Amino acid sequence: MSKPSCSKISCLNCSFRKLSFFDGLPEHDLIKINQNRKTGSFKAGELIYKESDIPTGLLCLRNGKVKISKDGLQDAILDFNKAVDFLGIESLILGKHYPFSATAIESTEICVIQKESFLELIETNSAFALKIIQLLAKTSNNANERLLMLTQKHIRGRLAHSILQLKERHGVLLDGKTLNISLKRADLAAYANMNSSNAIRVLSQFVDEELIETDKRKIKIIDLKGLIRISELG
Repeated sequence: MSKPSCSKISCLNCSFRKLSFFDGLPEHDLIKINQNRKTGSFKAGELIYKESDIPTGLLCLRNGKVKISKDGLQDAILDFNKAVDFLGIESLILGKHYPFSATAIESTEICVIQKESFLELIETNSAFALKIIQLLAKTSNNANERLLMLTQKHIRGRLAHSILQLKERHGVLLDGKTLNISLKRADLAAYANMNSSNAIRVLSQFVDEELIETDKRKIKIIDLKGLIRISELG
C-alpha cells in the first residue's frame, strides 16, 4: 500500500463527486470534508483494512473494486464494492471495530475523509444525513435479501442469482453483456456460498446451456431471462 498522502485532487473539483452522496453539497461543506483528507493506493490482493481495525475516517472508494470478507470463515465473501462506494461506514458511525476485512481485487484508490468532518456534516446537514440513513437502510435490506438467497436456494439458483447481483451492482461493459468485474473462480464461489469445484461445475453447465460465456475471469451473459428463471426457481 502506498502511504496515505494528501492529494492534489480536491473534493471541490473531483470528477467522481457527482456519482457520490457528496453531490449537491454547498462549497463550505466540501471545504470542510476536504480538510485533512488523504488518499491511499492499493494493488490487487492488498489488504485495505482487516477485521478488528478501528475506523479513523470515512473511506471513499474512488477507483477500483474491493471485496469484503469475514475472517475465520472459510471462503466467505459478503460483497464486492465499486467506485464510489463508502467502505465500513456502519463501523465508523457506531464507533466500533470493523467486523469484516476489505481487500483490493484490482488497482484501487481510496480517499480518507476525517471522521470528525464527516460526523459534523451529518449533524449539520439534514439532507445529507437523510442520504446516509437511506444508504444504511438499503444496505440492511440487501443483506437480508442476500441471507435469504444463500439459505433457501440450491447451488444453481445461488450462482445464477449471484451473477445477476454482480450485473446489477457493477453493470456491464460496452457490449451490454459482459460483467464489469473480473473475478477468480474461488471468489465467485465464495460470493455464492459454494466451494470452487461446485462453482466451476455449475458455470460449465451454464455455458453448455448457452446462458453465459466465460473468458478467463470474465463472464458474459447470453440468456438473461434464462438466468433469471433459474434464480427464481431456486
